[in-house]
Amino acid sequence: MKKNCSTRSAFFNRRVLIGVFLLIVSGILALLAFGVRLNSQQLASVSAHKRGGAGAPIFKAPREPLQGTFHDQTVASYRGPRHDLRPVQPVHTGLLRRMPMIPPALAPHPDIPEPVQPKAPNDTPTRGFTQTSLGRLESAPTPTGLVFPGVGVGLAGFIPGSNPPDTNGRVGAKQYVQWNNTSFAVFNKTTGALIYGPAAGNTLFQSLGGACAVHNDGDPVVSFDILAGRWILSQFVVGASPDFSHECVAVSQTEDATGAYYLYDFVTDSQNFVDYPKMGVWPDGYYMSGHVFNAAGTVFLQGRIFVFERDKMLAGLPARQLQADLQKYSNKPQFGFLPSDLDSLTPPPAGEAAFVIGPNPATKNRLTSTRVAVTWGAAPRIRLTEDLIKETWDTAPCVSDTDVGDHRDCVPEPAPATPTDYIDSVDFRLMHRLAYRNFGGNPVQESLVANVSATGKNSQPKHGAIRWYEFRNAGNSTTTPTVFQASTYDPDNNYRWMGSIAMDKEHNIALGYSKSSLTVKPSIFITGRLGSDPLNALGTEAQVQAGAGVQVAGGNRWGDYSAMTLDPVNQCTFYYTNEYLQTDGNFNWSTLVAGYRFPTCTDAPAWGTLTGTVISSPSNTPLSGVIVTLNNGYAGATNANGVYSFLVPPGSYTANAADADRNCTSGSPANQPVTIASNVTTTQDFTMVGTSNLQEDHVTIGGNGVIHRDDCKNLNITLKNNGCANATGISATLTTTTEAVHVIQGNSNYPDMAIDQQGTNLTPFEIQTDSNFACGTEIGFDLNLTFPNGSKTVHVSVPTCTGGADQTFGPDVLDANDQTQADRLGRDGQPSTCSGKGCPGGGFPGTKFFQTFNFTNDSASAACFTVTINAALGGAGDIESAAYVGTYDPTNLCLNYLGDTGITGLGTTVPNVSYSFVVPPQSPFVLVVNTTGTITASSVFSGTVSGFVDTSVGSGPCPAH
Repeated sequence: MKKNCSTRSAFFNRRVLIGVFLLIVSGILALLAFGVRLNSQQLASVSAHKRGGAGAPIFKAPREPLQGTFHDQTVASYRGPRHDLRPVQPVHTGLLRRMPMIPPALAPHPDIPEPVQPKAPNDTPTRGFTQTSLGRLESAPTPTGLVFPGVGVGLAGFIPGSNPPDTNGRVGAKQYVQWNNTSFAVFNKTTGALIYGPAAGNTLFQSLGGACAVHNDGDPVVSFDILAGRWILSQFVVGASPDFSHECVAVSQTEDATGAYYLYDFVTDSQNFVDYPKMGVWPDGYYMSGHVFNAAGTVFLQGRIFVFERDKMLAGLPARQLQADLQKYSNKPQFGFLPSDLDSLTPPPAGEAAFVIGPNPATKNRLTSTRVAVTWGAAPRIRLTEDLIKETWDTAPCVSDTDVGDHRDCVPEPAPATPTDYIDSVDFRLMHRLAYRNFGGNPVQESLVANVSATGKNSQPKHGAIRWYEFRNAGNSTTTPTVFQASTYDPDNNYRWMGSIAMDKEHNIALGYSKSSLTVKPSIFITGRLGSDPLNALGTEAQVQAGAGVQVAGGNRWGDYSAMTLDPVNQCTFYYTNEYLQTDGNFNWSTLVAGYRFPTCTDAPAWGTLTGTVISSPSNTPLSGVIVTLNNGYAGATNANGVYSFLVPPGSYTANAADADRNCTSGSPANQPVTIASNVTTTQDFTMVGTSNLQEDHVTIGGNGVIHRDDCKNLNITLKNNGCANATGISATLTTTTEAVHVIQGNSNYPDMAIDQQGTNLTPFEIQTDSNFACGTEIGFDLNLTFPNGSKTVHVSVPTCTGGADQTFGPDVLDANDQTQADRLGRDGQPSTCSGKGCPGGGFPGTKFFQTFNFTNDSASAACFTVTINAALGGAGDIESAAYVGTYDPTNLCLNYLGDTGITGLGTTVPNVSYSFVVPPQSPFVLVVNTTGTITASSVFSGTVSGFVDTSVGSGPCPAH
């Protein structure tokens, strides 16, 4: 299940080496040999049967694990859930489809130590019902004919950089969104055509800044809020500073996944590692389960539930979160639990508590049930009602089960795979999702379906099976759901695992999964049951996609999950996505999305379309970007022609149009009743009233385009009317308070600007800098505008003295002639940027050679510098570089730290890297280049530093007028 970045460490080459060292010496010496700094408590907590807590990715280009931090908590020092009710301020984005797309290969890929999964209970489940033969053909879903490649090999040149893909996706009103590990894409749900992507996950969060923009850690969940017609896209951040764990959540402003979003950065734990987040949609909140480990991932501390304030997030308002730790059983925290996730258009009964169900950590003969109720308002509160469900669960067998394979070499594959290549079974957890439906009635009949990887009947080798459940409830908020049916699907001796399950509007169930054996390459399969079938029985199985390859020499990771979701419109079509291989190999996974349904399922009434045109008054100009919202949250945005259109479930609503960003003060008609009929287009036009909104578009500097000291330059400031009305009769006066800068000619008129049109001052502005002007100072101008219906000041900042010559160092070599240091910085896969980066710390003892190169920021302002290190390939060992303000102390690697290269392989397999950082004004800075291991000499390296100011004298005084 996870990431591509800052979220764990499980790369293959290191594991192989660790296995060799384990055979030679011991596990502890192996860890020390690779610089994993664990204290005695942490070492004591690592069981021999390691198994990752959720599954860090194995990277094709290995990264280094971040080191354990000084504030790692133990069970004894654990402080409990975070209680911070301050609302999180959102950022409103522009259209995703117009944002610069970060290519997946260029996204940061830091790596954090993989959490150590707690041991599952070792008792034997009292076997429930087991199905040992294939069921009826008519009881299985049939293909709809829709099959398309997802993110992976075969889609738009995508090249996987890690295992596993964490295959996850969701179907919405018109689109299908898939987010695999750290890359996502948007598809047309009817044709499978690629609409957007693949893009790195943190593309979504660039407008938000901070940890969510810098990290791209994965563990994604794609949700579709069927009650509001919105996308909820989330991924986590781990290893950030000063707060360690975050959940980055993007809520679409409309039903269009390529449109605008509201972005939130929720701190989930300041000190600990919150792993395996799984989101569920519920009327009073977005619920998320999480496993809380200490920062090093060596101690599992607690199972926790999080709730985010849904109604505020749908409106793009500041939103809060609530947290609560789940009950322990036999002093063991809960692990592998899931929150309920709404599939039906009929919501739960008003005010009903959400469901959380998972394995009992103390026995395989019980499941845990938690009902979670929240109230928001002035005094937010979260309440848990916890109980046990009398039902068995199980773990899946690990066939090879070696230390070298980190006890993930579990699922057999055909040759040329060997036992050490066998793949991960991902057990001791309910597999995503816990799908919920409300069928109504009196009493209310609610169903939830789930599955877990289990042990099949006796065979050689052992094999896994899938145990599945349907739970029911009658609308009560405190009752424990009952088991309506449960069975282990084990029709033969093939290994089945990686399941995902959902239910349609007629009680029919579809279950997708992976299947493999010594004769079956890992493939994608599906089975199911009709609502009228005998209880505890599934039908025959159908092959969705035959695997054409086996995974070899790329680690043992597979999955870590798949996704069965239901079309929210017709409520009958299942969309299933999972991974497979097209050829033998490693880091070469493909994914597939396929549609299935039961022929007997009758489509729910088709949704209707609400459309219309939005214009301004009195200009009658069509307005783009106006959002038309219904009282249930469904919304659409106008295009460049002022037209909006979106799908809505049949019903009666009220509609409003708004666009505060345009200075639209009101839309009419207000609170307009609209009736949406099935398969019918309803038209509702709106007229907006407001004012113009003049904003800076760009600045043009005369002459050579650079303002120097003792310089005279013309300025042309182009404005754009991003408003709700035409702008006319515009006059402007330019002023500044920046020292040693004078406005010589500061008056001009502007042309009239219609909505969305640009205009430039009709008379050039003229400015003069003195000879004592501090080069590099950004000049702040105020453009004071007046027009018939008001006035406005536009603030404009103009850089100066840009374009200074790059400076270089090298070529050189690090060898015994250089200074030495006893430690070095860790490499987290993230070259620093001018947004800032926390010092990754040391913890890698051994003699390292280093050289320093000194530079100065001569600018009167803080400046962003970029360093490019070039290194010959094939060196005896890697090199790295870091920057420091003032001085460098090799005994204190984080003192004065500014930034670093972050990557592995520089000078051995990687020829160059660039990193950036901000240097304070008028400050010296030091670049350090050092070896990362104990070698006799590095490869030849050189460097280029850019970002310096040009201190040249300008053209002199402005001519007299």
